[in-house]
Amino acid sequence: MGDQNRHDLEVEFRVSPTRKMIELHAVYEDGELRLPDNLDLVTLKDSRVKVVVTVPNGPEHLLSREQQDVLREKLLAANPAELKVKIEHDADIPAEPAPIAAAHSAEEKLRAYWMMKGTPPADRQVRLLAKLAEAAKAVLSG
Repeated sequence: MGDQNRHDLEVEFRVSPTRKMIELHAVYEDGELRLPDNLDLVTLKDSRVKVVVTVPNGPEHLLSREQQDVLREKLLAANPAELKVKIEHDADIPAEPAPIAAAHSAEEKLRAYWMMKGTPPADRQVRLLAKLAEAAKAVLSG
């Protein structure tokens, strides 16, 4: 073993090329997924791409798996090094409509929901309300 000291070791730093990070913002509205108009797919090649899709709240605005796949395929065709798709729901629109949020009892919430979505037949309403009352009683006595 020689007398070589560890601090004589030469360290060389080389800068490795890092991949470009690109964040795209897409909007899903009226059943259509819109990417920025000025998007040039060529710029995505070998980049790390993150797509943030803004979707309005509500069941009628759900972005289907099929539409997500179409978006992915379109972007993957540009050969990015990495592709992430993040779906964000509009925070501006309350997730729970006001009448339901304002209702206190379970029955009031159910009635507010029916006003919004359409009321079931009267006999069905009676059955649902009876079940709701039973469930509430069971919870309170339990």
